[in-house]
Amino acid sequence: MTVSDRIRSARLAAGLTQRQLAAETGLAVSTVSRIERGHVLPSLASLELMATAMQTTVSRLTQETGHDH
Repeated sequence: MTVSDRIRSARLAAGLTQRQLAAETGLAVSTVSRIERGHVLPSLASLELMATAMQTTVSRLTQETGHDH
C-alpha cells in the first residue's frame, strides 16, 4: 500500500470527503486529490495537518506495516 493509498484509506475511515479534509487542513481540494492519486508527494507539514484532521499519525500514513503487503 502506498502513502497515497494510506492517506485515502485514513480519510475514508475518518468519514471525510476530500473537500472536508481540504477545509480542515487549508489545502486545496485539487491538492488533496493529487496526493491521493499519487501525482504529488505531500510535504511533512501537509502530512501533519492531514494526520491531525483524520485523527491518525504521520507514521501511520507513511510507514508500511505487515498488513500492507
